[in-house]
Amino acid sequence: MLETVHHLILHVVFILFMVLLFQMFTNDSDNGSKGFTLKFLIMNLAVLVFTMMFPVVYSSGYVYDFKVIPMILAFIYGGKRVGFSTFLTMLVIGVFTSHVWIFLVVNYAIYSVLLVPISKWYKRGTWRYKIVLISVFYLFIPITRTCFLLQRNEIEQLLLMVSSTLIIWITLILTIYLIENRLEQLRVKKELMKAEKFNVVSQLAASVAHEIRNPMTTVRGFMQLLQRETLTEEQKSFINISIQELDHAQDVINQYLSLAKPQTEEYEVFSLTDTINESVDVMSTYAVMSSIQINSHIENDLMVQGIKIELKQVLLNLLKNAIEAIKENGEITVAAHVHKDGRIMVVIQDNGAGMPPDQLKVLGRPYYSTKEKGTGLGLTVCYQIIKRMKGEIQVESEQGVGTTFRIFL
Repeated sequence: MLETVHHLILHVVFILFMVLLFQMFTNDSDNGSKGFTLKFLIMNLAVLVFTMMFPVVYSSGYVYDFKVIPMILAFIYGGKRVGFSTFLTMLVIGVFTSHVWIFLVVNYAIYSVLLVPISKWYKRGTWRYKIVLISVFYLFIPITRTCFLLQRNEIEQLLLMVSSTLIIWITLILTIYLIENRLEQLRVKKELMKAEKFNVVSQLAASVAHEIRNPMTTVRGFMQLLQRETLTEEQKSFINISIQELDHAQDVINQYLSLAKPQTEEYEVFSLTDTINESVDVMSTYAVMSSIQINSHIENDLMVQGIKIELKQVLLNLLKNAIEAIKENGEITVAAHVHKDGRIMVVIQDNGAGMPPDQLKVLGRPYYSTKEKGTGLGLTVCYQIIKRMKGEIQVESEQGVGTTFRIFL
C-alpha cells in the first residue's frame, strides 16, 4: 500500500515539474489560453504518455494513474481542439498499455462531451467557482468507481481508491493554481503596459493640446470672417471644408484632453436608468436616419456613483459605434439590470459586421480604430472613464453576427 502511494507521489512530482517547465518556456505574448495551444498540447501529451506508460497497478489488475488531469486541463485551457487531440492520443496509448481499451473509449468519451460545456462555464467564473466546478466534475469519477467496486464486493480496493482520489485531486488543484497564477501575471503585465501607454498619451496631450488649440481658434475665426467677403462658390466651399477639418482636429484634441485631465470633480450618486434613457433618446434620431431600430430593456431605479456627463459620453460613443457598424436596416438592443454578482450590467448589442479576434485584442488601445476616419481615441476614453469609476468593459464579437459591449459598474 505504502509503495503504491509512493509511486503515485512520483507522478505528482512529474506533473508539477512539467507544468513549471511549460511556464518557463511561455513568453509574454502567450497571453490567454489561445496562446497556450501548441506548448500546452506538448506538455499535456508528455504528462499523458508518462502517466499511462507507468501506471500504478494494484491487486486484481486495477490501474491507477493521472490521465484525468491532462484531459481536464486540455479542455479548460486548450479548447476543444487540444481536448479531443488529447483524447485521441489517450486511445492510441491505451492500445499499447495495460488499460482496458473499451473502458477508455466509453468513459473518456463521456468525460470529453461533458468537458466542452464545463470549459465555457469555467472561463467565466471566479477562482472559487472554478475550483468548485472542477472538483465536482472530478469527484464524479471516483464515485462511479466506488459504486463499481461495491457492486463487485471488492472492499480491499476502496482504501487505495480513496487515497489515490485525494492525491489526484490535490495535484489537479495545484496544477490549476500554477496555470491560473501564470495567466494572472500575464494579465497584470498587460494592464501595466496599457497603463504606461495611457500615461504617454496623457503627457503628450497635456503638453501639446493647449498650445495647438489657441492658433487653431484664431485661424477658424479668420476663416469665418472671410466667409463674409464676396467670394466665388468654389472659394466658399474651400473655406467650409477648412472649417470642418479644423473642427475635426478640435474634436481630436478634446479627446486627448479627456485622457489627460485629472479627476477634479467629486463623484455623486445619480440615476443610471435616466442616463441610459437620455442617451438612447439622443441617438434615436441618428439611428432612424439609417433605418436602425434601438430597443431598450432597462430596469427602473438603477443608481450608480460617478460623473453623469462622463458616463453619458461613454454610452453615446458606444451607441454611435454600434449604429456605424450596422450602417442600415439593423437593430440595437440596450439593456441594464443588476447582475448576479451585485454589480450593475449595461449591455449594448448590435447585429452589425462584427470584428475578428485580432481586432478584439487591441480594442481600446490608443490610436487603434476600425473606421477609415477614426482617431482611435473614442474607445480609449470610454475605457478610461469606466476604469476611473472602478468598472469594467467586456466585449464579445463575431463577424457577420454582431458585437456586444458589457459595462459592469
